[in-house]
Amino acid sequence: MKILSINTGSSSIKCALFEMPQEQVLMKVSIDRIGRNDSVVCIESGQLRQNFNLAVSDYHRGVELFLKALTAKKMCVLTDTDQIEAIGHRVVHGGMKFSKAEVINDEVMTAIREYAELVPLHGFANIDAIESCRRLLPNRPNVAVFDTALYHDLPARAYLYGLPIEMYQKHGIRRYGFHGINHGYVAKEAARLIDKPLEELRLVTCHLGNGSSITAFKNGNAVDTSMGFTPIEGVLMGTRPGDLDAGVPIYILKHLGLSVNQLEELLNKESGLKGLCGKSDMRDVISLADKGNEQAINALDSFVYRIQKYIGSYAASLDGLDAIVFTAGIGENSPILRQKILAPFAYLSVRINEEKNQTNAPIFSREDSSVYAMTIPANEELAIAREAFGLV
Repeated sequence: MKILSINTGSSSIKCALFEMPQEQVLMKVSIDRIGRNDSVVCIESGQLRQNFNLAVSDYHRGVELFLKALTAKKMCVLTDTDQIEAIGHRVVHGGMKFSKAEVINDEVMTAIREYAELVPLHGFANIDAIESCRRLLPNRPNVAVFDTALYHDLPARAYLYGLPIEMYQKHGIRRYGFHGINHGYVAKEAARLIDKPLEELRLVTCHLGNGSSITAFKNGNAVDTSMGFTPIEGVLMGTRPGDLDAGVPIYILKHLGLSVNQLEELLNKESGLKGLCGKSDMRDVISLADKGNEQAINALDSFVYRIQKYIGSYAASLDGLDAIVFTAGIGENSPILRQKILAPFAYLSVRINEEKNQTNAPIFSREDSSVYAMTIPANEELAIAREAFGLV
């Protein structure tokens, strides 16, 4: 069965066509900088790899480009898009309504639209991709795979906020968590590499990219996570502040003259690393810090410190750790940050092999380390395809 997997981000889209259940990748297409004249397009199929710049105005155009690439004669992937039998979509917010993947019908689509307001950087991009597929590939099942589903059954002590209980009961204000598709995937991969059942492991998974989150696993389940009601909460991120005194937005609204929309823009797009040193890309921050830029040094230290606090608190609540897993763009590709983050955990007998760390090895802890240190590449597209295949 040929399953199309679509993963939309805040300014990007990653698409992959899989032959299932073999999990064979037939083609991958990634498009970055959507909405600009110099969008970066990367197409991979077998030994063929193409990179070029193209104006990709929106997510509808991105989906169209992928479908056109699939049927291009020089690619020899599909003779017709009719061969696609189902489409799986990453949907960032499923609220309390969705605890698992769902075939998208009008009722599901209505709920997705309602929750999109809580995740404006991603939610409407998810909707655009779904609408495009329903229009361009009619009569094919579309499956929503929710980032929040992993956290649907968090213990109450982890998801409740210290607000009047009516806020949760009537309005659904609770910790939802995000990046769940990838956290769940890398937790299973870690168990496979360690060769132990996930149910027997105490894991902390660190999804570190422009958006970052930390998740704790025990008895095979996610038991806590850093992101909350929206993806703003948690560790310091590329353009989001992470944990923030709730009084700060109140003060801004009262005294700095910002509207609610301007405040939302500030918290989602102008804060975090960008707010502290003017750069949201970690590579740029590290480069500035290496040149002695004090603001970049402080931003880098804050990023590392807040991740350490989450790992430390989860180690306490889990009564110890069996593995710390790094994933996503920064987590997979920055040995120096992994080393900095893990340095204080010598008290837990976390010992890393510097040579393996430098090569982004899947297991880069030393043999005498009591805790596995791991690097597992994100593969949300495969996780989405697995869910879609299992459902349809």
